[in-house]
Amino acid sequence: MKLFAASVVLMGISMGGCEVLQAGENAGEDGWVELFNGKDLSGWACEGDLDAWGVVDGELVTLKPGEGWWIRTDKMYRDFELTLDFWMPVDGNSGVGLRGSSNGDPAFTGFEVQILDTYGQDPEDHTCGSVYTAITASEMAVKPAGQWNTYLIRVVGDTIDVTLNGVEIIKHEALDERGYFRSPDNPLPLNRRATTGYISLQDHGHPFRYRDIKIKDLSVDPEPDGMVALIHENLDGWLSEDQAEWANEGGSIVGRKGPGHLFTKTEYADFEMRALVKVNDRGNSGMYFRVQPNPDPNNPWPIGYEAQVDNHDPKNFTGVVYDKAWAAAHDAPITRDDAWFDYRVRAQGDWIRTWINGERMVDAKLNEFDRGRFAVQGHHDGNVIEFRDIRVLELD
Repeated sequence: MKLFAASVVLMGISMGGCEVLQAGENAGEDGWVELFNGKDLSGWACEGDLDAWGVVDGELVTLKPGEGWWIRTDKMYRDFELTLDFWMPVDGNSGVGLRGSSNGDPAFTGFEVQILDTYGQDPEDHTCGSVYTAITASEMAVKPAGQWNTYLIRVVGDTIDVTLNGVEIIKHEALDERGYFRSPDNPLPLNRRATTGYISLQDHGHPFRYRDIKIKDLSVDPEPDGMVALIHENLDGWLSEDQAEWANEGGSIVGRKGPGHLFTKTEYADFEMRALVKVNDRGNSGMYFRVQPNPDPNNPWPIGYEAQVDNHDPKNFTGVVYDKAWAAAHDAPITRDDAWFDYRVRAQGDWIRTWINGERMVDAKLNEFDRGRFAVQGHHDGNVIEFRDIRVLELD
């Protein structure tokens, strides 16, 4: 058994003991869903102090500015249209986080459309309406402090559109190689960040007010209700075997070296599992399911199914069920080294399906294994694999 590093955040449970409140979402005929019900914080979690946020006169407000960090939805969204109103004070600073993970800073695990009191200024990559440190808005459309503003944001695939107060300020811009982490000396391209994630609002230490927060989910595979996080503090609920080294680093499972595997202690039969995954150059890993550790002490490979993670193998590449089922519509990987992607695996009886970034990979009937653990793989020395927001929904 390997030693695990200490965690600073729990998946699905925020630092400081913030609870996750469930929301009942009812889409209207036009597909729009209220993310904020105007009454309480149902459907929201946070990475700071949840009590720093509250509801006043039907508005979502920062009650204790500077203590709330980011408040986020309890469901992930890949492709969507989002609209909201915001009010800010003089020198106010906030932001709308998009596709961020539940750990880390959503402005950089995903990306942020900036909210900042920059009325009358020339646009830059950090002023209001811009994608923070990445894409500069075409013009300054924010109103003077003390007035209400309205965002309409559309994110589909690798493009973004932003309209502020009826003015289209970002028009079908690519989520490409642009972007950096706090300083231009630290590049962090948009196309290497998470491809799905939470909608977040930032508490930057100023009194802010939000209202009419709505979303239209345009994803080809919207996240279902009821998914349960599998990554917890100190990797409780997991056990490791063989030579790979595993740690919970800020809420992410990180595996180095190998061969070896990290198994859940719980077994599952029919399920849907989703996760964010990233592997380094020439890395190799897998999202195992319905598996058991190999009883042969000289054989480190589990017995069961492996949803492969490999960006170079011409046959068993990412999305394939290793040596058992292949991608009908793809003859080469659609993932890249050192770039996050979202993995979806669904097993119902002998019907096995996988998706990468919402694209169908495997759709097959496999009847060798009907129940077992989940596992993640460390394959070889020099291998680095990262998993964020592993979540599962057991199917009746």
